[in-house]
Amino acid sequence: MTAPILIAVYDSLWTEQFETLRPRIAPALGPLAAAIEHVGSTAVAGLAAKPIIDIDVLLGGRDHLAPAIQKLRSLGYLQQGDLGIPGRGSFRAPLHDFPHHLYLCLPQHREFDRPIAFRDYLRTHPMKPSPMPV
Repeated sequence: MTAPILIAVYDSLWTEQFETLRPRIAPALGPLAAAIEHVGSTAVAGLAAKPIIDIDVLLGGRDHLAPAIQKLRSLGYLQQGDLGIPGRGSFRAPLHDFPHHLYLCLPQHREFDRPIAFRDYLRTHPMKPSPMPV
């Protein structure tokens, strides 16, 4: 049996949580990371979401994967494999952190660009509320 999925109304705290996590991750990865992005539903103001921050890290090179995994392990991240998406490593957050998932993406991997493009589209095309039927 799986746990129920909670969907919450938008909370501006999600952006603050990402802004707290990023400065911890960036120095640990250093030049191994070319970019660190807040993606997923929690990255879009006004959008209801699972209250779990998604973080995508673009690696600077293919040879950066093994050292990046070691650096994340040293921060307490638990490696979960690719979760069915080759070229992307998945990590569960340390127990003491805000709920979040972290993904390592190899250079030029569409699983880095695709979520960012979708996030940016939603940010620039907010939905208008539908009128209630009378």
